[in-house]
Amino acid sequence: MNTMTDIHEPLAEFAPTGRIHLGVSLIGPPSELDFEQLRSHAQTAERGLFSLLSLDQRYWLRDDPGAASATDPAGSNDAATMLAAIAAVTTSIGVVVAAAPDYDDPADLVHRVASLDSLSGGRAAWHLLADGASGVSAGGGADGPDGEGVASADGRHGFIESARRTWRAPKPRDAHAGPVETLGAFEHGGQMYSLGLGRLEGPATKSGPVLVHDGGSARERAFAARHADVVISAPAGLAEALAVRREIVAHAVDAGRGANDVKIIQSATIILAATDEEARQRAESMRAQLPPDAWDAAAFVGSPAGVAEQLLDFARSGAVDGFTVMPWMFPGELAELVNHLVPELQRRGIYPTRYAAATLRGNLGLPETEQERGRASTHALPVVEADELGDVRLDLNLRMELVVAKMPA
Repeated sequence: MNTMTDIHEPLAEFAPTGRIHLGVSLIGPPSELDFEQLRSHAQTAERGLFSLLSLDQRYWLRDDPGAASATDPAGSNDAATMLAAIAAVTTSIGVVVAAAPDYDDPADLVHRVASLDSLSGGRAAWHLLADGASGVSAGGGADGPDGEGVASADGRHGFIESARRTWRAPKPRDAHAGPVETLGAFEHGGQMYSLGLGRLEGPATKSGPVLVHDGGSARERAFAARHADVVISAPAGLAEALAVRREIVAHAVDAGRGANDVKIIQSATIILAATDEEARQRAESMRAQLPPDAWDAAAFVGSPAGVAEQLLDFARSGAVDGFTVMPWMFPGELAELVNHLVPELQRRGIYPTRYAAATLRGNLGLPETEQERGRASTHALPVVEADELGDVRLDLNLRMELVVAKMPA
């Protein structure tokens, strides 16, 4: 029986898909994760058609499982490397590196994520965490110097744009491929150069890895709606989740993006048992073992059918695009979701019965390519110093490129 509550006004231009995705987040540090356990989790999640598996680079305190620590991760296994190994033993699930750029060389991290995307066949994502020195609050947002999340929005914006330029960079030109039309040759400093025109591939470029950002605070949500592909929202009831959706859509549209361009994946605690009463008892047992501020008051608790009914409202209303869970308290939590909850969601028509695409972008319904921004209609040919010559491409707005390349001696 559908118990959906119509408590929201229609969102301009936003069209709910009526479906939800599931993801799993595994806590770090990676050095404490046995690869066989990680492989088992990944393959179980993929059997359940989960869209995402995230490996968090942060350290978690052993005496307080509800708190996070920014302990120096030196000596830890690299999350991107671990996930590259997982990509080799899976075929469809997305692999998400959750790491802050200040953990190591930021440029190196950008390239490692790009390598993961290549090795996985387009299944990689980067969850751009806040500055590791700031920690993470119980509400899901980072506690930075501004009290709202990450210290410098301008700095993060510039960093994201730099990362995306790196991901969009064309592959090195084939050394044996000459220009379509040779214009001539010239000599400089004893070296001969050829000059010619070649064809451009077109304005659309691959979008690269999916970018994920936290949305635990209003400031984080505003930033993420403008710059990220996926927002990880804090646990919430339906009314609050719908309010977050309105907020994200408004910011995205204001930034010139589409109303459906940003996906919302809500962090969730899902506690299952054979009956609703058994699930409540299990939840109380879990709650007793956690610090008071670590308990998820919006947890979904019940039998598989009961929880599926709760999630039905979220899917049909478009409040979220999915949920990510963190199974760590009881053995077999992930397998229970896959074996018992997923079939109930599928019976209600709100969960996929197969992967929709070979890439993470395709599975989430994100565009595979993007139009380069700021492309001018005309270009003046610059003066190029001879010692800078090598392979120069200039967009002539004619789907052509000017190629200057050294000729073999």
